[in-house]
Amino acid sequence: MNLLKKIRSLFRKPTQAAPITTITGRPVYDLDTYIALHLKETEETGQKFIPRYGIDFNAFLYQAQIADILRTEIIAMLYQNKKIHDFLDNDHWHEKNPLNFPGPFYTGQTDTCGTGNPEAPFNVLFDANACEYVFRQPRNFAELICVMDAAAVEVFDSYSCNGNQYWTYEACKEWWRQKPEWIRQLQDPEMQKANGGNEKLYIDYLETTAETDLRKYCYFLEHQYYPTGENINLPPL
Repeated sequence: MNLLKKIRSLFRKPTQAAPITTITGRPVYDLDTYIALHLKETEETGQKFIPRYGIDFNAFLYQAQIADILRTEIIAMLYQNKKIHDFLDNDHWHEKNPLNFPGPFYTGQTDTCGTGNPEAPFNVLFDANACEYVFRQPRNFAELICVMDAAAVEVFDSYSCNGNQYWTYEACKEWWRQKPEWIRQLQDPEMQKANGGNEKLYIDYLETTAETDLRKYCYFLEHQYYPTGENINLPPL
């Protein structure tokens, strides 16, 4: 039983459970309540990033120096008062979970505590072994903070943000050619058990907007800036 299931089992008991101590330091007695509060807080915090980094989130995330910016500026802004400083420091490409969607963030061999999805419900899922992976790259500053929080509480420091150093156009095309295999894995009963139905988010993504997102990422890899507008010729997969 992973930590997430243990927490949920405590909430089902008639006696009052001990509160969850979160990264924000706020005790919460219910996991769903925590997730809702966490998303609200990250949305509010994300708005504070706009005066410094601008409203174009994709231009911020998809830039050459993003790994250094995340490790220094963003960590300092988010966690300077929480005694959390050392994460995203390690390179896990050699042990990258193949289910990670191409982009700057990815995971290696993570813990199985079950914290990733509650911290980043729109971006992180579990494989059949309850290890975490990034199924969708952040789409806005709020989701960026969620992924950062997931990385901050992961015990083995198994999140990395240097994917741009490794992904190439050819590697992305090869990854995309395996989409039927990724969907097959996501439909496996063990995967469904590990995610409680949330794996459908990834299946839906792969079958809808993921292709365009990946083509835009490939454009960034080829041209070193993220495409904007509708008239740009995106590379095929």
